[in-house]
Amino acid sequence: MTRSSQLAAGVAAALFFALHLPFLPPSLEDLDSINFALGIRHFDVAAHQPHPPGYPLYIAVAKAVHLAIGPEVRALSLLGVLAGALALLGLFRLFAELDRGGEDPALTGLAAVAAAVCPLFWITSARPLSDLPGLAAAIGIQGLLLSARTPRMLALAALGAAFAAGIRSQVVWLTLPLLVFAVVRQRTSLGWRGQSRVAVAYGVGGLLWFVPLIAVSGGPVRYTNALLNQGVEDLSGVRMLATTPTVSQLALAFETGFLAPWGPLPAGWTIVALAAAGLVVAYRQSRPVVTVLLVAFGPYLVFDRFFQENITTRYALPLVIPTAYLSVRALFALGRTAGIAASAALIGFCMYVDDKAIYQYSQMDAPAFRMLADMEQSAPSGPPETRPVLAMHRKEFFDMRRPIRWAGDRMPPIAAALPAPPKHEWLELVKYWNGGGRAPVWFIADPLRSDLALVRYSGRPTLYRWPLELTKLIGGVRPDVMDWHKMQVPDWYLGEGWALTPETAGTAKEDGRGPGLAPITGWIRRWAQSSTVMIGGRNLGFSGRPAQVRVSVEGAIVDEVTVGPGFFLRMIALPPVPGEGDYFPLTVSADNTDVAVEQFDAQPVGEVVFGFGDGWNEQEYNPETGALWRWTTERALLRVRSGGQAVALTLRGEIEEAPTSRVTIRVGDRVAGEFGVGRQFQRTTIIPADVLGTGENVVAIESSAWYVPAETRWRSADRRKLALKLYECRVTPVS
Repeated sequence: MTRSSQLAAGVAAALFFALHLPFLPPSLEDLDSINFALGIRHFDVAAHQPHPPGYPLYIAVAKAVHLAIGPEVRALSLLGVLAGALALLGLFRLFAELDRGGEDPALTGLAAVAAAVCPLFWITSARPLSDLPGLAAAIGIQGLLLSARTPRMLALAALGAAFAAGIRSQVVWLTLPLLVFAVVRQRTSLGWRGQSRVAVAYGVGGLLWFVPLIAVSGGPVRYTNALLNQGVEDLSGVRMLATTPTVSQLALAFETGFLAPWGPLPAGWTIVALAAAGLVVAYRQSRPVVTVLLVAFGPYLVFDRFFQENITTRYALPLVIPTAYLSVRALFALGRTAGIAASAALIGFCMYVDDKAIYQYSQMDAPAFRMLADMEQSAPSGPPETRPVLAMHRKEFFDMRRPIRWAGDRMPPIAAALPAPPKHEWLELVKYWNGGGRAPVWFIADPLRSDLALVRYSGRPTLYRWPLELTKLIGGVRPDVMDWHKMQVPDWYLGEGWALTPETAGTAKEDGRGPGLAPITGWIRRWAQSSTVMIGGRNLGFSGRPAQVRVSVEGAIVDEVTVGPGFFLRMIALPPVPGEGDYFPLTVSADNTDVAVEQFDAQPVGEVVFGFGDGWNEQEYNPETGALWRWTTERALLRVRSGGQAVALTLRGEIEEAPTSRVTIRVGDRVAGEFGVGRQFQRTTIIPADVLGTGENVVAIESSAWYVPAETRWRSADRRKLALKLYECRVTPVS
C-alpha cells in the first residue's frame, strides 16, 4: 500500500468509528448477545455463558472493554464498532494485496469502502455480537497470508489464523483454505521443514486458546458434552439447505446471502448483477485474482449457505467482501473516471440506507426487553394470589429463557408457568381455567400463530416490533417480535377440534378431531342474562351429502340444523344457564366428518355479535407473515345483532386487478356508507342505532370491482369471485 492509500484507509476507518458512536443499541437483542453478556459476568461454556464453542478470546477482550467503559451491552457494541473500523483497514490491505501491481489504488480503496458501507456490514458492526470481531481477524489474516513471502511470515500467519479462531470459529473457514493454498503455492521454497514449521505454528496457535478454554470449562468431558448438546440444538428444528434441499429454501439462501445484505431488494439485485459482471471482468483480466477469491471465500460460501440457518442474515457477512470487490471492479470496467463516479454513487446510496437503518435500530430496546420492562411496571403489588400465570407459544418458551435470566430480579414474580406443548399451547389455558384457575394470564405470543382465536377475552394485545423498516438486516434475531396478551377472566374458550383459523383447522386435522368424529367442546361464562351464540362453518362436501349439526348445552340440544355442502351460520338465543362454576360447556357434533366449525362467538344480550354470512370466501393465511384475511365477493353479507346500539364497521384490506373500487354499505334498503378505495385502504363506517333496530340485521358490503382468478391468470383454476381482500373486518359498538 502507498502512503496515500494508508492515509485514506486511516481516515475511512476513523469516520466509520465516529459515525457509529451515536447509534449504539440501548439493549441486548439476540440470544447470542445475551450469552456473551452473561459470559462477561461469569465465563461458563457449559451454562452457555457464552454458548459453545466458547469464544474465549472474544470474551477476554470484551471483559477488558467492560472494565473500562461499564455496561455489557455498551462494551460489546463498542467492541463491534472498533472491529468494524479495523476490518475496513484490513480490507484496504487485503484488496491491495489481491491486486498487487495490477490495479488502480482507487479501485481497491473504493471496494473496501463499498464493503464497509454495505447495510448489513454497517448495522452488524453496532450489534453486541462477535461477527465483526471475527470477520476483522479473518480479513487481517487473509491479508497477511497474501503478503507472506518467507517461511517465517507464513508461519506467523498460520499462528495467527489458528489463534483467531478463538474469537469466532467461522474464522477457520475464511483462513485455513487460504493458508493451505499459500503453502501449496510456495511448497518448493518452503520445503518439508518450512511446511512442518507452518503446521506446528498452526497447532500452537490453536492450543494457545483451546487449552485454557478446556481448563476453565471444567475439563474435556464437561466441555465435550456442552459442545455436543449445542450441536444437537443447532440441528433441531433449524431449516438449512443441507437438511431441506428444496427450491424455496434455495431461494431463501440466495436472498439472505446476496440480496438482503444490501437493503432494498432492487439494490441487492443491482449489486448481484454488478458482482456477476465483475467476476467475468476479473476472469478475463486476471485469473489469479478469481482463484484467490474462490479459495478465500468459496469454502465459507458452501458452509454458510448449506449448513447454517439461512434466515440469519448476519451469517452472510463475509460474503459481502467478494461481492463488493467484484461490483466495484465491474464499475471500473467502464473507465477510471466513470468507475470512480459510479462507485461513489453506490457508496452514497448505501450510506443513505445505513443512516436510516442504524438510526431506527438504535431508537429503542429490543422487543423482548421492552416487554420485560413493561411487565415489571405492570407487576401487581397485591397478595400472591394476584400474581399472573405466565404462558407462551413454544418458540417464545425457548427464546425468552435467556432474556428472563438476564432480567433476574427485575422479572416480576409469577404464580405459575404453564407448559408449551407444540401446536397445543392454548390447551394449557383450557386446563388451567377448567381446573378453577382465575388469576390473570400473561401470554407471550408468536405473531405468526393464530390459535389464540380460540379464546375470547376483553382487551387487545400489546405488540412489540422492531422500529427497523429493513428487518432482514437483522434477520434471524431471537427473540424476535412478539405480542403480550394480558388475559383476565375470558368470555369463552374452546377445546380441541375447532377450525376458527387455518392453523387450528390444521391442528384439528392432524389430531383427528372435529364435530363429525366426536363432539367438540367450548366453555362459556354463566352470564345472569340471556346470551347469543354464533356458530358458523362449512360442510366441505367431500362426500356430497348433507350433514346434521347439533349444538348442546350441558347435554341438552339447543339447536339442530341440516346443512348441505357449503357455508352455514347460526345465531342461537340462549336463556341464562344456571349451575355451579363460572362456565358451562357447549358442544357441537355432526353426523358427517366433512363438517368444520370455522366461526364462534358468544355474548350476553345487548352486546354486539356478528358472523360472516353469504358472499364470503373461506379464511386464508400467510404462514410467513401471520396475516389472516377473507375475500368478499361482489356482495358479502354480515349478520349482526347489535343490541339496539350504534356500531362501527371497520374494513382494512386491499384490492387486486383494479386500481379502484366503489364500496357501498347497505342495511336492508338503506345505504349506511359509500366510498371509493384504492389498492390499500382502511375505512370505518358508523351505522346508527335507528338503522339497526333491536333485532338481527343483514349488513351488505358491495364492491364495484371484482375478478375471477381463472379468467385473468392462465395458470389458475380458481373460479371464485374476489372483490375485497380484508385483513380486518370488525363490528364494534360505538362508545
